[in-house]
Amino acid sequence: MKRVRLPFLWLAIGAVLMLFANGRWIIPVAAWFFPVFFLRFMRMQKPLKRFIWLVLATACTNAVAWWKMIPAPLPVYIMITCLGFQLWTLCFLADRLLATRLKGILSTLVFPAAWCGIEYAMSMIPAKGSWTALAYSQGGNLPLLQLASVTGIWGISFLITWFASIVNLAWTQHFNWHYFRREAIFFAMVAGCIYLFGIIRLNFVLPRSETVHTASIVQSRYLNKELATCKWSDAQAIGKYSRDIEQNLLEKTVQAAHAGASIILWQESAGFIPMDEESEFINKAKAIAAHEKIYLLMTLWSVPQNFPQKLIENKLIAIDPAGKEQIIYHKSNPVTVEPIFKGDGLLPVLETPYGRIASAICFDGDFQGFIRQAGRKKAGILFLPANDWKQIDPLHSQMAIMRAIENGFSLVHPAGPGLSVATDNRGRIISSLDYFSGDEQIMYAEVPSASVFTIYSLIGDTFAWLCIAGFALLFFKAMLTPAAEINLQNFAGSRRCAEAPVGNI
Repeated sequence: MKRVRLPFLWLAIGAVLMLFANGRWIIPVAAWFFPVFFLRFMRMQKPLKRFIWLVLATACTNAVAWWKMIPAPLPVYIMITCLGFQLWTLCFLADRLLATRLKGILSTLVFPAAWCGIEYAMSMIPAKGSWTALAYSQGGNLPLLQLASVTGIWGISFLITWFASIVNLAWTQHFNWHYFRREAIFFAMVAGCIYLFGIIRLNFVLPRSETVHTASIVQSRYLNKELATCKWSDAQAIGKYSRDIEQNLLEKTVQAAHAGASIILWQESAGFIPMDEESEFINKAKAIAAHEKIYLLMTLWSVPQNFPQKLIENKLIAIDPAGKEQIIYHKSNPVTVEPIFKGDGLLPVLETPYGRIASAICFDGDFQGFIRQAGRKKAGILFLPANDWKQIDPLHSQMAIMRAIENGFSLVHPAGPGLSVATDNRGRIISSLDYFSGDEQIMYAEVPSASVFTIYSLIGDTFAWLCIAGFALLFFKAMLTPAAEINLQNFAGSRRCAEAPVGNI
């Protein structure tokens, strides 16, 4: 009876740790350890039966961990979290079926290679992007996050899951140092080099850069509360509040300009207006930009009177100090529930006296391949306005910061309602503004304006593809291993398992 209950204890511990590994409540260390217990659970014989239990446990955990973070009706939410998010559980099944056929360091690589391959594949789903990637759980660990400048987020996820695989190997050997020391030492050397690289990049590789004074404006909490009472696709209802919204934004823009800001950005969809009022509003903004000699990046949620025959426009308009429109950018990666006109997929980069600046909108930033356009074009600053909600604060802002590290640009990210941040190209926060902690609408920041080279901006997601290729090679090597050579010591490590006939495994 004790042997039956023990595996389910590991399953329960893993599920509890997983609840705090990603989603609404993140404790970074939990991300490193929850896979350890799931791997241990799967090694306790009968893989298919264990796998079913694992899927059920993780489905329940996901349903809780991502509650109210995904903007979808309840039936759709259940399908996404309890079915769609379960693809990564295949990594544990792969470890159980393949790693036990391999020896030494190779046996520890099956799980992380499978994990990163699946994470990358899931990031290409248009409605998901890179959400749920394990790397985002390490938001405050800047030395580790510098690895993203080389491998993207996939290298960080690989290191976390490789650690779990190493600990599991030690567990199967009853933590007898003699039997797993080579694998542990090799992992420690790699992890040590990664952290050393991060420390050096943060503290010793600091190219000189001019800075530019920026201001980020979020919507008034009072007006936002009033606006929430109407349907966002109803031009007539929005028109009731549009004049107050417009006036507030223009006043705050002038205030920021008088405070010395040279580039001013509004949060996503700051200007909630009927489309037939758009031209008049834009002309007022142009006049302010010309008078104050500023770059103004204004954002609109422009609703046509004949919606849904004509879709809403969620866009960013860049106005130069002469009052001329330089960029009109439509959001290229809409959230599934957004009834908006989709952009052309090209991320705009504008030459200014302060260097090259790039612009995207909210969910665009969750697609690492899309934002990499700014890195390839050597943009010095990415302006990424967002319109968040309380349950994704601060995770969504931490995801945006990862784009800055990957591509070597500074980030200005106003998010209302959410956490607004401005960072340098290493991901260090220069300024922040929490929408929920007060009534302040403007975040000021002096941000570096020069880009720095990153390997990731050059090679993109090559590391993820290497993980996929590596997993394929490990798969074929494991399948070609004769049954008589299956490594029993990679199972649970119990005497009973070690003595079991190969045919019963």
